[in-house]
Amino acid sequence: MLITHNLGVVAEVCEDVAVMYAGQIIESGPVKEVFLHPAHPYTQGLLRAIPMLNTTAKTLESIPGVVPTVQNFPKGCRYAPRCAYAKKECSQERPSRRDLGNGHDVACYLIEEESVTCRETNQFCK
Repeated sequence: MLITHNLGVVAEVCEDVAVMYAGQIIESGPVKEVFLHPAHPYTQGLLRAIPMLNTTAKTLESIPGVVPTVQNFPKGCRYAPRCAYAKKECSQERPSRRDLGNGHDVACYLIEEESVTCRETNQFCK
């Protein structure tokens, strides 16, 4: 087991990955599957924040907001207050993990039949 914030190291040495946010696993699966087809908005944001050598961007993308404290975790999805795609149910109840196939799963209400096909573009349909 390797615990790190360095996704480059994960890509080089790991076969499987579990992405955690505020102490909860929000997405997991084979590294190649999760990195090529991230399904959770947090995972997508993390991957967009990786510096790339083949780009002219002068600043890295960041995820707005702050991580909640242990004393102040939100009731539903812990990422909901920072999520640009959050729906009403996201702030009411923690989503269960959904199987996306190929050993890849995600805990997100946004993953429904129509949005699963949109994860190929690393964006949600709605």
